[in-house]
Amino acid sequence: MFLTACQQELPDNQKGEAFLELNLLRAGKPLVATRAEVSDLTVTILREDRTVYKSLTADALPDKIVLEPGNFIVQAYTDNQNSWKTAASGKGEGCYFAEATVVMEYDAVTRLKLDVPMTNYAVGLQLPDMFDILFNPDSNPFPNSYTFTLKSGERTVTIQEGERAYFDVADGGFSYALEATNNDGKTSRHSAIDFTEVLAGKLFTVKYNYSTDTNTGGVVIVITDDMEDDDNDVHL
Repeated sequence: MFLTACQQELPDNQKGEAFLELNLLRAGKPLVATRAEVSDLTVTILREDRTVYKSLTADALPDKIVLEPGNFIVQAYTDNQNSWKTAASGKGEGCYFAEATVVMEYDAVTRLKLDVPMTNYAVGLQLPDMFDILFNPDSNPFPNSYTFTLKSGERTVTIQEGERAYFDVADGGFSYALEATNNDGKTSRHSAIDFTEVLAGKLFTVKYNYSTDTNTGGVVIVITDDMEDDDNDVHL
């Protein structure tokens, strides 16, 4: 008897490969064609023992990521995980992270839609109408006659209207206070107020309004604050 061995070369797509179609969303916002909303994300694929198998930027993702069969952990994140608090001169910036486990099978396509949420939260300031005129003792065209201070954990941040400060939910909330000088040179201030009901991925806006008391000459104004939260997710 004669035994004859025959070996046939398999096509490239059948050499123990599996394929992952990854659709990234950031804070629930669908991925646009230009990938602009996720272009600053890094995608890292880990083996089950959490050793790195593959890493690439979100804007360079192929339509199908070639993997080997097996179980993997897919992570998507911004690269500022350890530096977001010091960004923007200490005001901070949004930080995003998500991971999911996928089971990759030989010669099959696995589809994964991964929502990458913001893991911290932001605080903004809203001043009432005419504030820049009534609280501008030096008639400066770019008034800065107020100081709005935020404290959370070990950080103290001052911001102007239109700016945001970013904080860690783990620090248990924040306190806020406003001091402002009006056109008569009178300074109004209030003691720091605590706000603890914070949630990741949210923008909290501290809104100030004028007192209902009668104002002397229209410029002696007592400031009252109204803390409200915005239900919209924060995007970088």
